Amino acid sequence: MAKSMSPKTINKDKSEMAEIKTKIKKSVKVIKKLRVDSSQESLPELKEVKRPPFGFAVKLVLIVALGTVLYLLAQKYRGHFLAGTVNSSPILRWELNQKMAEKYGKQTFDEIVNQRLLESELKKNNIVISDKEVSDETAKIIKEYGGEEAFKAALTQYGLTEDKAKDSIRQSLSLKKIIEKNYKIEITEDQIKKYFDDNKTQFTDKKFEDVSTSIKDTLYQQEVYSKTQEWFTGIRKAAKIVPFI
Repeated sequence: MAKSMSPKTINKDKSEMAEIKTKIKKSVKVIKKLRVDSSQESLPELKEVKRPPFGFAVKLVLIVALGTVLYLLAQKYRGHFLAGTVNSSPILRWELNQKMAEKYGKQTFDEIVNQRLLESELKKNNIVISDKEVSDETAKIIKEYGGEEAFKAALTQYGLTEDKAKDSIRQSLSLKKIIEKNYKIEITEDQIKKYFDDNKTQFTDKKFEDVSTSIKDTLYQQEVYSKTQEWFTGIRKAAKIVPFI
């Protein structure tokens, strides 16, 4: 059976309920007022932000500077793109290269192949030619030609510079060392005597004993050259060479 409430308790509850309703009404009024006030507030005026007057000037300077650099680079490296001009008409580098490839391509390709194969074999055989060896051999050749002037005249005749001549001498010495390492070359007394007898017109008024050493050196160089051809033919045959020209 439910417990009955006294009139005093009922009145107290009614009073608390009335107080709660009053607080809720006040809260609603405050919220409405805040909404109205916030809707009536104007947003701050947006002002146009002006860019600094130096921006365009800086860009212009950078463009001019970049253009100057590009022009200077083009002048410096124009030889990479232009072979020359004729009546102000440009001759492009690729045109020249194409013509040269058609005329000298195979020959130049073979020279590069030979050089690469030689470098590879020198490395494989641990052969290095010093600058002193090149200088000594150059001095020897100059002496054989009869002096510096005759040597330079010979270089001019063959279209060589001194640097190119030294490169050629270094290559010859390299080949000689490889051949000496892979072949046994001996020049006999009979070979020297035969050469002297077969070429007496070259040794007029000279005794065999006076020229035997020179003849031996000549025969030795000839044998080295012969073995070089034989050796290099085998190297090229064994190499995998794929030309595209």
